[in-house]
Amino acid sequence: MAGLASRTCRAVVLGLALGALPGSALATPANRAALARHFGRFLEKRLDGCATCHRAAGAPRLPMSLAEFPHNPFGARLAAVARGGGAVAIPERLRAIAREDSDGDGVPNEAELLLGHGPGDRADRPSPAELRALDKRQAAFAAYLASYRWQPFETVKRPPVPQPRSPALRAWVRTPIDAFLAVEYERLGLRPRPEAPRHILLRRVFQDLIGLNPTPEEIRAFEADRSPDAYERVVERLLADPRHGERWARHWMDIWRYSDWAGWADGGQIRDSKPHIWRWRDWIVESLNRDKGYDRMVQEMLAADELAPEDADALRATGFLVRNFKLLSREQWLEDTVGHTARAFLGITLQCAKCHDHMRDPVSQADYYRFRAIFEPHNVRTDRIPGEPDIAKDGLVRAYDADAKAVTWFYPRGDERNPDKTRPMEPGVPPLLGGRFTPVPVSLPRLAHLPDRRPFVIAESLQAAERAVDAAQRALEKAPNPEAPRARLSLEAARLRLDALKAVLRAEELEDAGRKETPEWSDAAMRAMDLQRHAAVKEAESAALEARSSVAQSEAKARSAAGSDAAEKAMADLKAAQGRLSDAEKALAAAREKLAGPPTTVYTPRSPNVFPAESTGRRLALARWLTDSANPLTARVAANHIWARHFGTGIVPTVDDFGRGGRAPSHPRLLDWLASELMRPTTDGGRTTNRARGGHAGEDQGAALGPRASRDPAPAAPWSLKRMHRLIVLSAAYRMASTPDSACLKRDPDNVYLWRMPSRRLEAESVRDCVLQAAGSLDPTMGGPDIDHKEGLTSRRRSLYLRHAAEKQVEFLQIFDGPSVTECYERKQTVMPQQALALSNSTLAIRESRLLARNLTAVAGTDSRRFIEEAFLRVLARRPTAREHRLCADFLAARTRAAMVPVSGGQAPGIDPVQRARENLALVLLNHNDFVTVR
Repeated sequence: MAGLASRTCRAVVLGLALGALPGSALATPANRAALARHFGRFLEKRLDGCATCHRAAGAPRLPMSLAEFPHNPFGARLAAVARGGGAVAIPERLRAIAREDSDGDGVPNEAELLLGHGPGDRADRPSPAELRALDKRQAAFAAYLASYRWQPFETVKRPPVPQPRSPALRAWVRTPIDAFLAVEYERLGLRPRPEAPRHILLRRVFQDLIGLNPTPEEIRAFEADRSPDAYERVVERLLADPRHGERWARHWMDIWRYSDWAGWADGGQIRDSKPHIWRWRDWIVESLNRDKGYDRMVQEMLAADELAPEDADALRATGFLVRNFKLLSREQWLEDTVGHTARAFLGITLQCAKCHDHMRDPVSQADYYRFRAIFEPHNVRTDRIPGEPDIAKDGLVRAYDADAKAVTWFYPRGDERNPDKTRPMEPGVPPLLGGRFTPVPVSLPRLAHLPDRRPFVIAESLQAAERAVDAAQRALEKAPNPEAPRARLSLEAARLRLDALKAVLRAEELEDAGRKETPEWSDAAMRAMDLQRHAAVKEAESAALEARSSVAQSEAKARSAAGSDAAEKAMADLKAAQGRLSDAEKALAAAREKLAGPPTTVYTPRSPNVFPAESTGRRLALARWLTDSANPLTARVAANHIWARHFGTGIVPTVDDFGRGGRAPSHPRLLDWLASELMRPTTDGGRTTNRARGGHAGEDQGAALGPRASRDPAPAAPWSLKRMHRLIVLSAAYRMASTPDSACLKRDPDNVYLWRMPSRRLEAESVRDCVLQAAGSLDPTMGGPDIDHKEGLTSRRRSLYLRHAAEKQVEFLQIFDGPSVTECYERKQTVMPQQALALSNSTLAIRESRLLARNLTAVAGTDSRRFIEEAFLRVLARRPTAREHRLCADFLAARTRAAMVPVSGGQAPGIDPVQRARENLALVLLNHNDFVTVR
């Protein structure tokens, strides 16, 4: 048994030493990702056991975080194994084992393993043919290892921009992005496709940047503009368009798991999320339009209440945390918060370490609970907003730290029913990612923890009290004689309440000035208390008077109903009225007793909304740690998300998993360059034009750029998302055609190395929005509460504003693979018959196609040729070909003739046959593949 264990261990360790895998497949680009995934699983299951024998004396057991061998493609750190003592002996021992011949068959262990044979099995010897191919196999594997340098947990280092050797590729390069792609083209024998036709490029960039088609006027203007920088100026205009924020808000809302409030649960409870969370959506749109900076956006979403506690605009951002609220399960609430914060900003599956150490990544279970401790104190609240005193109708929902002393316990096996009360967890971040996490308590300004002291709340409270006095005065003037005494009491109570409010405000003013307990404050407080007591007596007297009147009326009804069928009900009503009178008299007696009591300064405050004056600072420390340039993942993950939304697939295809459970990047150096570019302040704004030659950003990469690249100086802050969009859409790679190439298809059938622009279907929201846009009915109104999902086919607002909540989603959008409510880090596209039916038979498609036909007829009149031309421009954002013109003209003629045929009974057609045919054509174009496809 020991011999078997030894042989197994040797085989495993040899694989680590070589960076190899058992098996005969060569490490080619096509199978690299699969090999990497298998390697990770293989390593994590076996390495800890191997360390039992192969570790330096006195060294700790090898953690699951795994390690670095000279050729290990994952490049983690074995040196940590010998930390605190002995020499780093394992790599040398492994290399020695690799050179041994464990089974005595004459072939070194490393050669057997590389050829796919067992080094510990004498009967499993490579064949002579395999041994002759050993040099070739070694060379292929060496090339694989040299190309595989993805190290996602190391701080981003800006790589130099490479220079392609080919003059043709050097001429093709416009931006550093192109240079990184070009060297891969050379290595793999690929060639980029030529630039897309102008109409295709125009629609592509419109869809990518604002989610809508160019209008016919914009198409004609671009066609007429033949200046060298015509396209660049379109890009600048689109980035400045407010619709850009709406378009990219939907992308980031997917990543940040936005959903609207689903509504009241049984019993009138708010169980999941909170009302008014739509304000977070509006914050996202506005922040993107302002190009606020990704770092600041992250900080505000996680900790605006600590970073900008009095900024109502910024506080909306904490909807990111509010969205996870669960009334019935604090555990699920915090689990969602931990897991989705890590996936959204770090691209790691931290939730997998809740019950045990992470099975793939070097993250321990303790790391999970330390990360959870950051969020343990937080809760959510709704603050009053100007113009609406009722927070149930409208308000600002936001996060805050409610309990600074809240303890996070370690849960063995993740079982919240059995916390280890001997193991409280301090807040912290995974050591794997390094950096400084130093929470500092934040003292909050007075108006942050006493929100009802804000000036607008005071002003509106006074106005409400004054309106109550005016209303009571009018009621008294209109009251008939029997009602006059009660109306008079109500007026007196209203006046007393107004005076009491003014006295309370005076006391609060003195408290805010630090003059509490002074004689002046005592006078104001006692006056407030006295007026509140008098008002309470008047209100109790009014209530008692009303109760007596009710009893008198009930007694009269009971007498008149005596002996009839209504007698029983009349007596029940009388008994209820007498009970209310008894309660009212007791309340009046209590109010009079308080009025007769000794004076006191303990007045009733205006509002019980008093929150902690200090916040833990944990979430702010987390936000700053995330957005520190030393963090290895935040910028990489953000840049990868942006890339994925422009090109259909991320450089790291698993956008929410940069660990070993995910897939390796296709262009790791390009991703690092993009991440460093995102974080880097620049003076050129990322702009490139055709006006002059020169380098990019004035750095060492100028030589890598082709003759078409240049710069247009304009300042830009670090973490600018608009700069990243500009950089990408101005690249030669982005401008490529999506047409195939047979030679490239053979070498890279999945277009992993981006030798052409991928075609993709419009997202669900763009399909619906473009239908409305084509018909001229799209409502451009921005912001505001979410629109009932049942209005998805009737509302003309952008799809962004339609309710998106659990069991409350627009069916039309879901048919076209709209976002999931639970999570949607990337969307998956499907093809199913319901999509064609939705564009041909739905209320939305039929109504808008008819409106489109009417609008086009208003422009084209009786000119069918012009009608066809305008229809193509409106719907497909291009002109029809000659063949399409003929087909459409024939279609219109045929449908006109069909519409002229009398219906049953000999009745004439009920609609103009020509117009009916045009409506049919408009509907057909909405079902054209070019309408739902971005090429």
